[in-house]
Amino acid sequence: MRYLFFLPFLALFTACGGGEEALPEVPVRAVRYGEVFPDDGSTSQSYTGVATAAGETPLSFRVGGTIRELRVKLGDRVTRGQLIATLDPADLQVQSSQSRAQYEASEANVKSAETQLVAARAAYDRMLKLYESNSISLSDFEQARSQFQSAQAQLEASKSQLDASGSQVRAARNQVSYTRLTAPFTGIITMLNVERNEFVGSGKAIVHLSTEEDPEVEVNLPESRIGAISQGMKVDITFPALSGQTYEGTVTEVAYAAGDAPSYPVTVRIEKAGKTVRPGMAANVRFTFGEDSNARALILTPIESVTEGPEGKFVYLLTPGEHGNYVANKTKVTIGDLHEKGFEVTSGLKAGDKVATAGLKSLLDGMEVRLLD
Repeated sequence: MRYLFFLPFLALFTACGGGEEALPEVPVRAVRYGEVFPDDGSTSQSYTGVATAAGETPLSFRVGGTIRELRVKLGDRVTRGQLIATLDPADLQVQSSQSRAQYEASEANVKSAETQLVAARAAYDRMLKLYESNSISLSDFEQARSQFQSAQAQLEASKSQLDASGSQVRAARNQVSYTRLTAPFTGIITMLNVERNEFVGSGKAIVHLSTEEDPEVEVNLPESRIGAISQGMKVDITFPALSGQTYEGTVTEVAYAAGDAPSYPVTVRIEKAGKTVRPGMAANVRFTFGEDSNARALILTPIESVTEGPEGKFVYLLTPGEHGNYVANKTKVTIGDLHEKGFEVTSGLKAGDKVATAGLKSLLDGMEVRLLD
């Protein structure tokens, strides 16, 4: 009976001390990877840009006034000489009428001065004969001569006033004509800034008129690449809005100096664009660099492999470990330009190195991993 009392304690002792308990096996994390690879330097690189019209002009009135007619809408196609808008010409027409009346008054003054000159000349000729025959005094003769010279001067002044009045008439007529705004070339209305009955000042842009032919793309390139760009260089252009279409382009303008940002504007003409490309569309322009003897060899790493921390940019370099697995080593790298195939690596990696390309945030330095094919 007393032996039965110890049986539970024996069972408990056997369960607690009967050998070491097996620890659960920690799974090895699987990662995707890529390889660092060399490149001959003739790489292509894409930059974003914006499509623009080859010619875009803001149109404005040369005089101020209230818009009486607005003949176009946004997106309308207009031809050269087509009427776009008019201003109320009433005030300017009054000024034109006043200048015309002044001109007519000047014409009358010229005719009156001509008549007075004829009379003064006749009186002078008569007095000259009488003076030569000693029939009048010298003072009478000089008075007649003075009147004749005065008549001549009056006629010249009247003619000058007539010329000035003529200039005022032409200027007033031009002012009236400036109340009509016409298209200087055939194109499309791409911007409309006013409404009917709105008062506008001279020089304010009423509409923007853009050409349809030869659209362009404006793109900014960094200083590290601008030296490789030249006029006539061929590029490939794609538009996210026009998926599946690639257009050929030609570089037409290369800025010599940078603007406000540390980049250089480059203009690219789109060859055979058709009517699907419109101003304002976002574009991707792919340049191919290094197609000459000056191309330098590069070391590229996949774009997804590079991440950044407090100490700068780094990758997880995968080195062989035990049991066919690899070890993820946090490795600091120096990155150059971004290319279409990957980042240029100037230090920290060599061709053939394996680097992790996915799940970088969940990796730790020295972690054992296995590679996914």
